[in-house]
Amino acid sequence: MKNRNSKGANLSAFWLIAVLSVLAAAISGRALAQEPIAVIPYRIDYDGLITVEATVNGHGPYDFVLDTGATLTLAFQNLAAAEGFPPTGGPKRRVLGISGSSELDTFVLGEVSFGAAKLENHIGVILPDWGAPRRTPAGIVGIDFLKRYAVVFDVRKKTITLYPHGAIPKNRIRSWKTVKLRPRSYAAASGALYTTKGLVNRSPTTFIIDLGSVATLINYRAAEAMFSSVVSRDLGEGFTTGSRLKDVFDDRTRARTALLNRIQVGRASWRNAAVWVYNAPIFDEIDVQRLPFGLLGADLIASQDFALDFGENKLYLSKINQPER
Repeated sequence: MKNRNSKGANLSAFWLIAVLSVLAAAISGRALAQEPIAVIPYRIDYDGLITVEATVNGHGPYDFVLDTGATLTLAFQNLAAAEGFPPTGGPKRRVLGISGSSELDTFVLGEVSFGAAKLENHIGVILPDWGAPRRTPAGIVGIDFLKRYAVVFDVRKKTITLYPHGAIPKNRIRSWKTVKLRPRSYAAASGALYTTKGLVNRSPTTFIIDLGSVATLINYRAAEAMFSSVVSRDLGEGFTTGSRLKDVFDDRTRARTALLNRIQVGRASWRNAAVWVYNAPIFDEIDVQRLPFGLLGADLIASQDFALDFGENKLYLSKINQPER
C-alpha cells in the first residue's frame, strides 16, 4: 500500500513537472516573440514628415521619410546621384502620389537598412527631387517595408519599435483604441493601400491611412453632405503640408480649409479637426472621386502614440491629444 501511494505521488509529481515545463516554454516563447526586432529613432522634418536615418549599401546615413500612402520604398534623385543605382532593364513600376500616378523605370537599390531591419536586394524607382526652396530627403519608406512588422510609435521618445506581427506587448496597447484596416488594391497602385471606414461629422467616409500626408484631406463628396455644419476658415500658413501643397495643387484657390466638429475612425475620434477639402488627383486615379473619401494624415494619427500592424490589419491609437485651434 505504501509503495502504491509512493508510485502515485511520483506520477503526480512527474505530470506536475511536465505541465510546468510546458507552461514555462509557452511563457518563454511568448516573451521571446515580444522582444523587439529593432528600435529606430525618428524626428519630424521636411515640413512635418516622420523622418528616419538609413544606410544604403553600407553608405550613409541618409534621411528617409515614412509614407503609408506609398506602396514602394524608393529613392530621390539626390540619393541616386550619390549611389549610382544600376537600372534593372525590367518592366516599369507605377507610382501613385497625391497629384496622380506615373510609370517609372526600376533600379537596383540594393540593401536599405534601418537599424537592425533591412530590405535586401531591393528594387525601387527614382523620383525627381522636390523643387526649391524645399529640401528633399534621400528616399521614402513605403508599405513594402512597414508591412513586414508590427510598428509602434512613441511620439514623446521619438522612437519606432518593430515587432513580429501580432507580438506587440499587450500591456503596451491594452488601453489603446483599435481601428480595423482593410487592404485595398487599386489599378493605379502597385500594391495594396490600407483603408478604414470613418465618419466626417456624421457622414460615412472612407480614409486611406497616409502618414506621408502631413494634413488630413477629404474630397468634396465627403464634405458636401455636411457643409452646413462645417466652419470654413483660413487656418493660416501653419496648417499646410508646407510647400508640398503649393507644389501639388495647380491652383490653390480650388482647395479650401475647414474646421470639422469631429472625425471618427473605429472608436477613436478627433474634435475640432482641421482638414483640407480638395478633389485631389489621387482620388481620380483610384476611381473613388464620386465616393466620400479622404486621406487620414499624420496631423491626426501622430497626435498620440500609435501602432500599425498591417499583418493584423489594425491601427492602434492611444489617448488622443486634442489639437488646439
